[in-house]
Amino acid sequence: MEEYTINEVAEITGITAYTLRYYESIGVLPTPARTRGSRRYSDQDVQLISFIQGLKQTGMKLSEIALFMEDGCILSPSGEQQDWTNVLEKRIRILTEHMKELDARMQEVARVKAAAAAKCAYYAERLQAKKQDDGQRIIK
Repeated sequence: MEEYTINEVAEITGITAYTLRYYESIGVLPTPARTRGSRRYSDQDVQLISFIQGLKQTGMKLSEIALFMEDGCILSPSGEQQDWTNVLEKRIRILTEHMKELDARMQEVARVKAAAAAKCAYYAERLQAKKQDDGQRIIK
């Protein structure tokens, strides 16, 4: 299993080392393993960080992500002995609500895109008409 330093994880994920430490301090990220006092991240940690980054980039608030993560990682070795029923149900609720919000935002973006496309078509027609009108004036 590969291990990464905080700077390597920052480079891989595009999240600064400062932000990774901050996320750890507010409970968005679990505390990573340490070797000789330095944070060490596994491939699983990098995947989790990328997932969290995706949630953040799609508008989920850090407080919601922290709520999602407060019970730890279900893939960790210590997690195999726990009953995750309540945790999984909570995570499903959080993600389902987030997906509903994303759907609403996507509909709004589609509406704005359609309006912008209609404006572009209108402006293109006006430009074409202007060019034709200007061309007829030159011929006269």
